[in-house]
Amino acid sequence: MISASSQQKKQLQKYTMLEGERKQGQFPLLEMSHLLYGGKDQFDKFLERQNFFDTNPMFKVNHDFYNKSRQDQILLNAERTVEAMKKLSLGDPNYYTPNVLCPQGIFISTVHFAMVIPAFQVLASDDQITKWMTSLKNFSAIGCYAQTELGHGSDVQNLQTVAVFDKQTTEFVIHTPNIEATKFWPGELGLYCEFALVFAQLQVDGKGYGVHPFWIRIRDKETHKPLSGIEIGDIGPKMGYAVKDNGFMSFDHFRAPLDSLLNRYIKVSRDGKVERQGNPKVGYGSMMYMRNILCDQYTKFGGRALTIAVRYSLYRKQFKDDNKQEIRILDYQLQQQKLFPLLAEFYACVFGSIKIKELVNDNFNRISQSNDFSLLGLTHAVLSGAKANYTYFVSNCAEWCRLSCGGHGFAHYSGLPIIFFEMSPNITLEGENTILNLQLARYLLKQLQHIVSKPSAVPEFFKFLSLETVKVDDVTTIDNLIKLLGLNCAILTKYAAQKLMTHSDMKESWDTKSGIALAKAASTFIPYFNMLCFLDTINNKAKETKEILTILARIYGITMLLNNMQGLLLKNQLNSQQIKTLQDTRESLYPIIRTNALCLVEAQGLSDNSLQSLIAPKEGDVYMNMYNFASKENSLNKQQVHNGINYIQKMREVNAKL
Repeated sequence: MISASSQQKKQLQKYTMLEGERKQGQFPLLEMSHLLYGGKDQFDKFLERQNFFDTNPMFKVNHDFYNKSRQDQILLNAERTVEAMKKLSLGDPNYYTPNVLCPQGIFISTVHFAMVIPAFQVLASDDQITKWMTSLKNFSAIGCYAQTELGHGSDVQNLQTVAVFDKQTTEFVIHTPNIEATKFWPGELGLYCEFALVFAQLQVDGKGYGVHPFWIRIRDKETHKPLSGIEIGDIGPKMGYAVKDNGFMSFDHFRAPLDSLLNRYIKVSRDGKVERQGNPKVGYGSMMYMRNILCDQYTKFGGRALTIAVRYSLYRKQFKDDNKQEIRILDYQLQQQKLFPLLAEFYACVFGSIKIKELVNDNFNRISQSNDFSLLGLTHAVLSGAKANYTYFVSNCAEWCRLSCGGHGFAHYSGLPIIFFEMSPNITLEGENTILNLQLARYLLKQLQHIVSKPSAVPEFFKFLSLETVKVDDVTTIDNLIKLLGLNCAILTKYAAQKLMTHSDMKESWDTKSGIALAKAASTFIPYFNMLCFLDTINNKAKETKEILTILARIYGITMLLNNMQGLLLKNQLNSQQIKTLQDTRESLYPIIRTNALCLVEAQGLSDNSLQSLIAPKEGDVYMNMYNFASKENSLNKQQVHNGINYIQKMREVNAKL
């Protein structure tokens, strides 16, 4: 057995080692923290809310959580939601980041506050907002966002749930005409919500008016049982979001009152007259709000994974150098290659998400306050591409961080598998990423046309589409990397346009001939956009962090080009020597990041409780942490002899008869 003094000595050495890493950082940590959270006020709010989770016993991370059944996980999560609501305003957008990043599990109220309320604010009339908003905000009326069906998800226009207006009773008859029309996947539907924002095909006098939202009570106020004519349930276990009650719902000629239709932009009178007003695309407003959350808050999970991987890579030593000293695995170039480009991409996505949040909020305010839709197309395009890019980044980042931690990365106690499980569904939900890239591609083609016919109408972010060629002496500077990334996207967009136009039937060409080229072009826009945001941060916000941020930006830009330079190669805009220069330069920058790696991840200000990892504490002995969990906290070991041993004896008996 290891002696206490020996163990304390080792623990002190590990503590001293990390403190040494922190002291060698070459930038002010607090300035970087403020940049990552969009300002001092936002960072202070994060720390305030994180401190609540750190100090409340209910939110102490339980690594035995994953031994519990899904039913027990759901009940524990519900108990934690109640505890949080006693002290916190879960609907306050200023605290969304710590609310999703810090606790173990996702609160019951997430969909209600992040999707239902924003949809109401955009789609409901002033009278409806007056009637319902107080109940929505104080959780008296709990709702879900029931859009997706078994047979249709991204293809919203072809949803099959119908809402037929009955003139005699002045009611809407909500009906599920077939299995495919069953509402499927809405969070908080399976167990909890009493109301649903149901998207259905509006029909009046046999004429269809498209898909519109209906606010419907679906469970009895007293018993919580589904109302007559409605079937509801949980869809079952899935990858990630174990505590979220994603549900199904079908209607059998269920009758809803006239004012259940959210009617800011479409109204049906008692005698069946349909009146439209405003922009029919306003429905994108609430979807944008949730996609913005995925870009803004959920991107931070990539940083959480990187913090775990970098810290563990400093604790972990493998093999000896010429002086017989074990080597920290972060000192190996291949470990740096796994983590440092991802670290640079994390910073790029965070700075991009801050700009997108400004754009989304501006668009949202213009629509809700002035009925101004001038930013809708731009916001929708950029947000579509960002959601596709950022959600993939977080999932990919979590996976590579897990792999970089070797065998221990596979264990739930590392805190890494849950990030991968919980974040991977985001690639599909709230807009499947391939579809979103195609929506960005459509906007790129539109701006490509404007470059020729109406250049003044092209937004600043898309003026790069006029590029035909660039001449650069040094391919590794930030300015030149931005030019090359823009040119790469411009070439691929023009290639996709040509491919699309070679076929007479444009719809068929889009669907069956040009999709790969279109999605490829769109996928190269966000790296260009991120670099613009990175440069803006360096030039206009950073002070003493300019130098290290410039290094990160160069690594990010180089990595994005090396990952996808197809457009540049098509037009001979890069030669083999320049590609070699890109590779060599990136490697030459790694030692600078190595010196600052711990400080770059710790600038996020994440506590040990938020990291939820036994292999990456701020200080301590990671091996003792793992051993203590396995030997003392793992509930499977509570029985000295497990009941399963009875089956071993039965197996022997079966084998003896063979």
